[in-house]
Amino acid sequence: MAMTVCLFCLVISLSLFRETSLGIALAILAICGNVSFFSIGIEPVCLVITLEIFPLRLQAQASALGAVGNRVCSGVVAMSFLSVSRAISMAGTFTIFTVFSALSVGFVYKLVPETKGKSLEQIELMFQKDRNWQDEEVELSDTQQLVQQKNESNGV
Repeated sequence: MAMTVCLFCLVISLSLFRETSLGIALAILAICGNVSFFSIGIEPVCLVITLEIFPLRLQAQASALGAVGNRVCSGVVAMSFLSVSRAISMAGTFTIFTVFSALSVGFVYKLVPETKGKSLEQIELMFQKDRNWQDEEVELSDTQQLVQQKNESNGV
């Protein structure tokens, strides 16, 4: 959310206070804030989510694919930035970034479940397709049932 606010302030500074000392100061502050909030907010989400939602046997591959996807998307944004900013203006480019940032906030709020304080087994249960865990709490017995199912399938 803070990233979106910083990007919106950057759009305002680029469109309303263009080439004034106030606009330059606001733009620098907004960029620094955006980078800071990105580093502690959405940036680690890719790594954390891939580590949590995939089973242990796939975590390394999923984490690597998530990191590659993150870097490829960052590269596409960096490589296309100058072309897009020349075509629609700098403020227009950051308006697009602001919209995507707001959409990502909605996506995370609606579709990414809270995993704080839950074990990996409980998180795995949350992401199983055959049960709807939207409004349910994961119980210890559910975790024990999952471990028992895994042991049976592994022949233990």
